[in-house]
Amino acid sequence: MNKKKLTTKETFALAVQNQQKNNLQVAENLYKEVLKTNPNHFESIFFLGTLSLQIKNFNRAIQFLNQAIQIQPNHVDSHNNLGAVFFELGKFQKAISCYEKAIQINPNYAAAYSNLGNLLQAKALGERKKAISCYKKAIQIQPNHTNAHWCLHSFAPDIDEALKILKKSYRVNNRFLKNKIMISALQGFKGNFKDFDVLVASSEASHPYTRSIKWVFSLPQLPKIFFNRWDFFDAVIALADKSRPFYEFGVWNGISFQYFINTFGKGFGFDTFSGLPEPWHNLAKGSYSSFGSIPKITGGEFIVGEFKHTLPKFFSKKKPLASIINFDADLYSSTLCALNYSNKVIDEKSILIFDEFLMNDNWEKDEYKALNEFCDNFNISYDVFAVY
Repeated sequence: MNKKKLTTKETFALAVQNQQKNNLQVAENLYKEVLKTNPNHFESIFFLGTLSLQIKNFNRAIQFLNQAIQIQPNHVDSHNNLGAVFFELGKFQKAISCYEKAIQINPNYAAAYSNLGNLLQAKALGERKKAISCYKKAIQIQPNHTNAHWCLHSFAPDIDEALKILKKSYRVNNRFLKNKIMISALQGFKGNFKDFDVLVASSEASHPYTRSIKWVFSLPQLPKIFFNRWDFFDAVIALADKSRPFYEFGVWNGISFQYFINTFGKGFGFDTFSGLPEPWHNLAKGSYSSFGSIPKITGGEFIVGEFKHTLPKFFSKKKPLASIINFDADLYSSTLCALNYSNKVIDEKSILIFDEFLMNDNWEKDEYKALNEFCDNFNISYDVFAVY
């Protein structure tokens, strides 16, 4: 019996279903099947753009989203998602233009305000007030905007203020699990572990946030907690030996590198600048590419290529001891390689930062695993003084 041929409408609906279930390759093939019979099928073009953004294929995302905008110039989601692509690429001015265009088309488009807030937050301290204003505007438009509430708590100066924001958010949406976990964690930081103990005994014990916080609470001494990387970086910088340079493995668009160079004056940055050298869980090889664009930062020396190729040569000559080493290479293999070679510039005064150490779905398999393996191999111990 011949298989029934699906209509364009049915094929598109099946593609959306697969994208929602995270069957992304199947979804992509189905969208492309629609485009074979209808090359200007707007929804398929738009969803291919969102799917490409989802898998960090930014060049293709730009292509599809621009095509969608050509077909429907006032489609706010296309402008908003294109802004998200440029944000990921570190092209902030282009991202701002996209978000502002979406807001111009629809002044009550909460998602664009929230995303603009994310961008302004990423640009560091100078944009805090503007970012907070964007989140508050998103919440004013859409009181149950979970992401805006969640991001707003990252500007909290202390645990009490963060709890106040998160509890307010939880009253609006008590199904947002990250909120619930973080509230129980912050109460634990204040000495009340009742809610967190209940969480650990429930089905939510497997959530990466719960697993991460459980590890933090298992430490011999409770570390300080910060709610954004800029406050965290400031605390680290305050403790570091500023007469030494810093090292960064995984530079990407250079935002954190620039932040550190403002204090230390000299830094060494290592990156392929062409993206991840191998797949990282759900992300393809080449994700987080800056397309060969190397930051131009005074005082920065950038070593381009895969760590396994560049580090042996770089560390074959004596290098200055590290004030700070920022590990942001994501991959277990890359992080372990960076740790093994940078061992020559690490002493008891060096501070190590890991960007993906906790909280993500597979954190135990990545930087966490690399650090503990490195310490076992070299008989090194470490203390955790801060988390964010």
